[in-house]
Amino acid sequence: MYNLIYRTGILSVVILFLVCGDSPLPATDRTGKDMLKNRDELSLPVTGKKLVIAHCMTNIIRYKGHKMEDSCNPEFYPPYGNISASLGGLTQVIPLSDSFLAEASLDEAVEFEMKAAKQSGIDGFQFYYTLGNDSWDEIIRAYLRVAKKKNIDFKFTFCISHPSGGTEDLRVDAFGHRIKKIMDEAGHDDPHWLRTPDGRLILYTWYGESLADIPEDLKGKSAAYYIANAYNKLEKITQEKFACIISINEQISQQKLDQYLDYFPAVWLWTLPYTEKYIGNMVAKQCKKRKRTFTGSAFSGFYTSKLLKKGTWDMFHFAADAAIAGISKTERKYIATGLSYNFRKQWEFGIQQDVPLFNIITWNDYPEGHHLAPEINHNDGFSILLNHYKEKWKNGSSLVTDKDVIIAFYKKYHQNDKPSPFNIPVVEIEKRGIDLNVEDSIEVVTILKENGEINLKNSTKPAPAGLHVTRFAGEAGAVLITLTRNNKTIRQLNCPEWITKQPYRTDRLTYSFSTESLNTLRNLFGTDKLPQSTEYNPTIPENHLQYYKSTNPAQ
Repeated sequence: MYNLIYRTGILSVVILFLVCGDSPLPATDRTGKDMLKNRDELSLPVTGKKLVIAHCMTNIIRYKGHKMEDSCNPEFYPPYGNISASLGGLTQVIPLSDSFLAEASLDEAVEFEMKAAKQSGIDGFQFYYTLGNDSWDEIIRAYLRVAKKKNIDFKFTFCISHPSGGTEDLRVDAFGHRIKKIMDEAGHDDPHWLRTPDGRLILYTWYGESLADIPEDLKGKSAAYYIANAYNKLEKITQEKFACIISINEQISQQKLDQYLDYFPAVWLWTLPYTEKYIGNMVAKQCKKRKRTFTGSAFSGFYTSKLLKKGTWDMFHFAADAAIAGISKTERKYIATGLSYNFRKQWEFGIQQDVPLFNIITWNDYPEGHHLAPEINHNDGFSILLNHYKEKWKNGSSLVTDKDVIIAFYKKYHQNDKPSPFNIPVVEIEKRGIDLNVEDSIEVVTILKENGEINLKNSTKPAPAGLHVTRFAGEAGAVLITLTRNNKTIRQLNCPEWITKQPYRTDRLTYSFSTESLNTLRNLFGTDKLPQSTEYNPTIPENHLQYYKSTNPAQ
C-alpha cells in the first residue's frame, strides 16, 4: 500500500511540474552526463542582506501541556527531591521560559521565542528537522502563523538533520511531503521564508548527507553527487528550488570540501572551535576560490548537561533511565572554548571574511550548553556580544553605547577541583589548542563610553573605551567588579553566583552575568523576580552546597 501511495504521489508531482513548466534539473542527461555538478546557480548570492540565523531545537519549547525534555527540564535540576538525585541532578540548566510559559498557549510561546531571539540579535531560525517527529510540524506552523499575524520580521527554514532508517526514497518522501504540507499551508510566497535573491529556499543540513543512499561503487562519481541527487529528489516533492547549506562537522580535508563545493552553493561550520589552526581558514579560502558562499558560525560553549552512555554519543532521553545507569556508566562531553574567547573570535573571523550569513549555534539547545535563550547560567552575556559584533559586521562600526556595560564570564569551579560526591566523567573533544587554564580565570568584557579602570578583588586594570577583555585570577568567592574613573565609582557588577573550591557535582558550563541582566529580564518577562544561579553563594539561605554540608557533614 505504501509503495502504491508513494508512486502515485511522485507521479502527481511530476505531472504538476510538467504542467507548470518548472521541473527541477535532472541528475543526468540522456547520455549519462552529470547535470548537477558546478551548476551556474551554485555561484549566485545566497542572501540580499546580512542576517543572523540561529539553529533552533524545534521541540525544546515550553507551553501548556508541553514540558521541556528531561535533559533541560528544571524538575531535574536540584540534586535532591527527584528521580535523578543519585546523579546530583540530571540537568544543570534552568530555561527561564519554563515557569513563565507553563500556562501559555503554543502561539504565545512561539511569539515569546521570536521576541527573545530578536532581542538577542537573531533574525531567524533554521529548525532542527528530523524523521519520525511529525508532531513538531505543528510548532513550525505556529511560528509562521504568529509571525504573519503579529507582523514579526523573522525568517524561517528547515535544517535536515541526521536522517536514518529505510531507503533514500522513503526518507526523501517523508521529509518532502511534510515540508510541502507546511509550506502549502503558510504559502510558498510567505515573506518569512528564508530565500536567496533569485528565490531559492535556503535549506540547511546537519549531517544531512545521510539523506542519500551512497553506493559502495561510486561509479566514477563522488559521494557528494549522490547526496546532491537526493536533495534534487526532495526539490521535486516540495516543488521548491533549494540553496543547500551543507554542514561541516569535522576537521574536513580540502579534497572532501571540494567535492561538496562541486554540488552545493554554501557551507556552514558546526561546533568546531576557533584556534590558531581554525578549520574556517581553509574552508573560507576554498569557498572564495570556487565562488561558493562561506557562512560564519559562532557558538557560546559546548558542555553536555545531558548525560550520555559511556564511550558513546547516545544520550539518556529520560531521567529515570540515566538514574538507573548511574554515574559509572555515564559521561558528559565538553569543548574548551575559553569562556567567551571562542564566540568572540568566531565573530571577528566572520567579520573579516565579510560573510553574508551568520549562524548561531544555537538558540535553545540547553542540553548541549550552547544556547543563547534566557537561562540562569548564560543569562545575556553572549547576546550582548552578538549585538555588538552584529553592528560592526553590518555597518562597519561598533555598537555606539550611551552607557557603560560590564560582562563577567567564568566557571563555577576550577578544572582541578574535583566534584564530590557527584563526579561524573567529562570527556574533552576537539582538542585544538585552547589553554584550559584560561577557563580558570574570570574574564571581564567591558563596552565603555570612555576609558576607565576595572577592579576585582583588589586588582585594578585599565579598561579602554569600546570593547575590551580583561582577565583576572579566578579566586574562590564572590565576583564583584567595579568600574571607576578618576577614582570615582561609575558602575558595579555583583554576580549572584560565586566561585567555589567545593563543587558537589560536575558542571563545566560557562556562567555569565552583566550589568544589563536585570534589565534584560524585565524586558522579556516584565519582572526580575525569576530564578538565578546561586548554587555556591553562601548569602542565599538554601543553596545546594549548604544543603550538602548540612546533610553530609563529611563532605
